[in-house]
Formats: sequence, C-alpha cells, structure tokens
Amino acid sequence: MENPMVKCSVENCEYWESGNNCVAETIMIEINAHADKPLSQGHGHEQYDTKHQDTASGVVDTCCHTFTERSH
Repeated sequence: MENPMVKCSVENCEYWESGNNCVAETIMIEINAHADKPLSQGHGHEQYDTKHQDTASGVVDTCCHTFTERSH
C-alpha cells in the first residue's frame, strides 16, 4: 500500500501543512482511554507505543475520525 493521505486539523502541529495535510513520517492512533498514558518509544521527540493492541467499539472511542471497525 502506498502512503495514504493523512488529514489533520491541528494547525499548530509541527507536521501540519497547508490544506490540513499531515507530513509526519509515523502516525500513532490510540483509543481515548489511553490518551494520557506515558509512552516509551519515539521517533525524535515524538513518542508512540507499538507493544500493545486495543479494541474500540466505535469511532467515539478513538481520536481517529476515519475509524471503521474491521469485519473478520
């Protein structure tokens, strides 16, 4: 898969570009319940966690507006 277009409305982010485009090398999406969880890995000054998996019951449980539950 080629890199997807990532849209972002947070204009004061380092990776925000004109047109609400995100140009970060890595995107980390988390469930809301872990929004304040300390993270141990990172790229530069960003931190992300690749060691756990969570389940969201719907888009309201995430900060990802494009979340769609995967059907198995």
